[in-house]
Amino acid sequence: MPVYPYYKLLDENGNQYVDCGLLKHAQEIVELNKNVQKLTIHKVNAPLDQETVDITATGIAELPGQQGLPKAKERLPFEPEVYDDFYLPENNLEQFEL
Repeated sequence: MPVYPYYKLLDENGNQYVDCGLLKHAQEIVELNKNVQKLTIHKVNAPLDQETVDITATGIAELPGQQGLPKAKERLPFEPEVYDDFYLPENNLEQFEL
């Protein structure tokens, strides 16, 4: 997929010589070939879209469970239950200060 704009170099007969991504590179190639053959630079812009297509997601013919993410507090069947004693207890060690 081409990146736009790019620069097409054509020879004297209108045949394509090379494509360049930067104008600077196209100009350098023309300069290098000035004593060999005459090249011309043509800028190629992105084609304009003729039609805008609206794409939306629909819920038609979806399997169960494909309706989106579960709620924040809802657990999946294979996830463990979270209990209050699940977390590590507070430690009673002295805090060391510098």
